[in-house]
Amino acid sequence: MNVYDSQVAEGLLKKAGYEIQREHEDDGSVPEAASQKPQGSGAEDNGQRPDVILMNTCSVREHAEDRVYSRLGMLGKIKRTNPDLIVGLMGCMVEEHKEKLFKRFPQLDLMVGTRNIKELAGLIDEVRHTRRQVSRIKQDGLSIEYTELINRTSAFHAWLPIMTGCNKVCTFCVVPTTRGSEVSMPAREVYREASRLVSEGVKCITLLGQNVNSYGSEEMSKSPRTAPDAPVSGVRENIDVVAGPATGVSSWAPPPGVDPPIRTNSRVTRQDVNFPELLDMLCQIEGLERISFTTSHPHDATEALYRVIAKNLKISRRFHLPLQSGSDRILKRMKRLHTYQEYKEKIDLMRKLIPDVAITTDIIAGFSGETEEDFEATRRALEEIRYDSAFIYKYSVRPGTPAVKLEDDVPLAVKEERHQKLLQLQKKIMDRNNREWLGKTAAVFVEQASDRNPLHLIGRTSQDRKVVFEGGQHQVGTFARVTLTGLRHETFIGTLCES
Repeated sequence: MNVYDSQVAEGLLKKAGYEIQREHEDDGSVPEAASQKPQGSGAEDNGQRPDVILMNTCSVREHAEDRVYSRLGMLGKIKRTNPDLIVGLMGCMVEEHKEKLFKRFPQLDLMVGTRNIKELAGLIDEVRHTRRQVSRIKQDGLSIEYTELINRTSAFHAWLPIMTGCNKVCTFCVVPTTRGSEVSMPAREVYREASRLVSEGVKCITLLGQNVNSYGSEEMSKSPRTAPDAPVSGVRENIDVVAGPATGVSSWAPPPGVDPPIRTNSRVTRQDVNFPELLDMLCQIEGLERISFTTSHPHDATEALYRVIAKNLKISRRFHLPLQSGSDRILKRMKRLHTYQEYKEKIDLMRKLIPDVAITTDIIAGFSGETEEDFEATRRALEEIRYDSAFIYKYSVRPGTPAVKLEDDVPLAVKEERHQKLLQLQKKIMDRNNREWLGKTAAVFVEQASDRNPLHLIGRTSQDRKVVFEGGQHQVGTFARVTLTGLRHETFIGTLCES
């Protein structure tokens, strides 16, 4: 989500006359944009010092925040020799810490909340004219800005937020504090924005949300469900995409074992569209070739969702489903709303219905109260499920989370040891999984030519596996059939199949 917010901010600043100098941290935790006015507005050439430095921040892990604090300290020294420099923060750290950041870092001039990005250029001008610290943090509402001004870095891929916030109460998670309760964009707005992106040449879209597969749940709880083919009253616009019997009879039902028809001209205007239905709708957009999504919660990973993925080849075969721990005792302490066995049953059903799916996850090592027995349960879970990839982190207490009340009683050295053991185990599993793909042929979407060698193309399979192979520039932005012949770390080497 931070990448999307950064692209929106960049687009708005370019519209306001700024030039953008982008810098990204290696771990992706602190996307940073430096902006400067063009000639005649206080800066000279591109090599000159920037007028404004903005950091878009993340609060999920302590390490990410520590890097921001370090940068702010460095920028404080720079401001001693460049007092006109404007230093600003965006993102979740602003939502979490608010005015405390101004007190701790007097060199900080501007704070912009996740729901106030559209005001960014005006707030920078306010700082410039008043030379006072300025903060704009809206406490509720939807932190999504659909705009044609977004500064996308790819001609063929776009991020598309469809909901924000989370109604779950995981004890370790700061998202409910920084992003608020779940709020979903209306289905017709998502459909319209996806269609607009495709009209601009986008072929692959990634749907975003802190709990993306709970999309629409807040409306589902308020609205009575409408039959799949029932007309919707009060429709002001009609996007006419219909598949299946168009009888107009609300009591129509498909035969047993047959999926109901997609009636986008009714669904797209309903207020109670759920995530599987939204995916079904978006798959009908002509020219949209691939749809992926992140991140999901196991509680909302349902058979209905799996079946929609299975029948729509446009939907990515990579499914990220955080486990966090393999111990039922720790899962309960985390308030994850499921046991390990319940989670495993969801994985088994997913693999049954989507045989070519690649499953990835998040794991926390050293959560409060984690014993050696709990750790061994997590290690066994990795061996049993055989994830294609896993993001494994050492636990750190986040201010404002329920876990603040739990003792952080696992020594740092033990966290580090368990973290390394899980990383090493997962690397072996991933290597074994990847080697099973050698010799197979896959449909690869070609994203770009390699910067190092223009004869080499870079693309991704439907399972989001990176592939490098020789080809022509004309193939960028298209699908190619590639035989996977080798591995270099986590990247596949391939050979283009003849047409």
